[in-house]
Amino acid sequence: MVKIAITGLTGFLGYYVAKRLYARDVRIQSLVRNASNTLHLKEYEKKITFIKGDMADKENLKKFVQGADVVIHMAYERNGASFHEAANKDIKRFVEANLLASIELLDAAQQAGIRQFIFISSCAVYGRIFPHIRLDELHPLVPDSNYGAYKASVEAFCHSYFISKAFDTTIFRPVGIYGINPHLAHSAWYNIVKDIKHGVNVEVSGGGKVVHVEDIAQAIDLVIDNKEASGKIYNLVDFYVDNMSVAHMAKDICASKSNISGTSRQPINTIDNAQSQVLGVRYAGMQGLKQYIQELIKRI
Repeated sequence: MVKIAITGLTGFLGYYVAKRLYARDVRIQSLVRNASNTLHLKEYEKKITFIKGDMADKENLKKFVQGADVVIHMAYERNGASFHEAANKDIKRFVEANLLASIELLDAAQQAGIRQFIFISSCAVYGRIFPHIRLDELHPLVPDSNYGAYKASVEAFCHSYFISKAFDTTIFRPVGIYGINPHLAHSAWYNIVKDIKHGVNVEVSGGGKVVHVEDIAQAIDLVIDNKEASGKIYNLVDFYVDNMSVAHMAKDICASKSNISGTSRQPINTIDNAQSQVLGVRYAGMQGLKQYIQELIKRI
């Protein structure tokens, strides 16, 4: 049995990681704040031990990683704000709650003698894109946001611990994540799909690179105790989709009478996902997106 200590298990991605790992011979230790809601994890609780506490407390971290073989670090303290808003509000608090806490977690993991540390980073680490350089995992990191800078900083510390042979590390850089959120209204494109289902006219713009949440959970599952993934970084990206396409997909599925206006937007760069495919990740593709929109329509 593999003992896995996981931060961020009560979040959107955490739910799908719990669901995926439940099928394995594992025991999960989850660090949760006192105010965290764990009801949506009820069907997986047989394999989860919840440890109440905060990442800012060193003693909590020691207790959390004690006896663990693997640590998966997904937590991001943002106090209800968006990912980027949280990184810009109170920089001192942001650094203490996220960057310093992550470094303390790495240190606690080393002291506990864990064998693998998996960090969920972000493609926000790239920031400035150099058009003449392939946008793969070796592309230079020049973050253009505090959020990207935080993720890149933790990546650097992961490399340091790996190179010093403290433990194996694996880093994932996902793009925008979509999927049915246990808190349904937080699901990607929820408001657009809701309006279209109810026949409301919508105006849309923008778009982005996306990956299904279950594909990220699949990737995490694939690297646990996988020596081939030791010291590796993986971009997790399926395809680019503009919001206009999502709106029309929703309209076609539910035969809505909504009028859709706005402008399509095309991607500027393409992020290479070859390494993740070599790992064994099988992306949901456009069919997966369609199935998601169908399920979202059904639940709204």
